[in-house]
Amino acid sequence: MKYVLLAALCALVFLVCFLIDKLFSLIFPKSKAEKSGNVVRLPRRNAIAGILLIFVPLVVLLFFIPEGGDTLMTVGCVIAIALGVILLVSYLSFAIYYDDEGFVYKDLRRKKTAYHYSQIRGQRSVMTRSGINSILFVADDEINVYSTMQNLNAFLNKAFYKWCAVKNIDPASVENNPRMFTWFPDPEKKKKK
Repeated sequence: MKYVLLAALCALVFLVCFLIDKLFSLIFPKSKAEKSGNVVRLPRRNAIAGILLIFVPLVVLLFFIPEGGDTLMTVGCVIAIALGVILLVSYLSFAIYYDDEGFVYKDLRRKKTAYHYSQIRGQRSVMTRSGINSILFVADDEINVYSTMQNLNAFLNKAFYKWCAVKNIDPASVENNPRMFTWFPDPEKKKKK
């Protein structure tokens, strides 16, 4: 009986997720860049860890804690569920959608912002223990990107060549290092010249 309830719970969770996705797509229509299918997202392991941190403690709470309850186990499960929700929200809230004309940046703190490739001012990268972290300077904003993100190099490659085309710059004349995820010049060096 427990396994039937567990299967029903899983089906209910997937149904609710599907319905919420459809509702959001009706409320918030997608831009042309979003429809293109080209997107930069946080690492997929964040979403997987978030789902596991929600699902496993929920199963433990529903099926394996005795009726009297174990307070420490319950508190631990609630904390794990909260961490899972935070991971999923951060994964779902960050995205860079791009196409041939520009890109749309979306994160947790702000609504979607559309940029044209000509608005890119430069990039600064630094190597850390976790990988390569970059700041992409666009208009008056700074977009933080990390080498662990999905499809980041494809986005930076397209942005670089579109930026060169718009600014009438020969791509070979720009000093860059694609292996370090550095495609654009440092904006400070550009100002000094």
